[in-house]
Amino acid sequence: MAEARLAELFDQLVRVEILLWNAVERRLRDDHAMPLPWFEMMRVTDRLGGARVRDIAEAMTITEGGASKVVDRVQAAGYAERRRDPADGRSHRITLTRSGTRLLHAATATVEAELADRIGAVLGPDSVDRLDATLRLLRSANLSAAPTAELAKE
Repeated sequence: MAEARLAELFDQLVRVEILLWNAVERRLRDDHAMPLPWFEMMRVTDRLGGARVRDIAEAMTITEGGASKVVDRVQAAGYAERRRDPADGRSHRITLTRSGTRLLHAATATVEAELADRIGAVLGPDSVDRLDATLRLLRSANLSAAPTAELAKE
């Protein structure tokens, strides 16, 4: 594949990501008064049954400082709490509060509906499966490659 074509592919991938991000962010703010990073942090925390800031940073592919700021904001809004990690007294586990869990469930339905319209209705199930497999492969290959400057700082 010619390098120019890869640059064009990269451009398309980034532009689609921005369009999808903005659409989902708009729906979350309109319907639930929450920004998309809160939703992502809450999903990670829920999926892991509680998470350290480092776990959230790794899952979201952001710095620990960025993850900590998101956690602070979600906690200040009353949707998450920090507790000492019983396995490691030096760190904390972030868990969702009851109101955080309710908000996450409602927001998840909103995000799924928005993405069904913007991705599922356009691609169909087989193409979605292929795209998912391709993106997982690319993410895995890029995570195992030399770390980015942001990740190397951690």
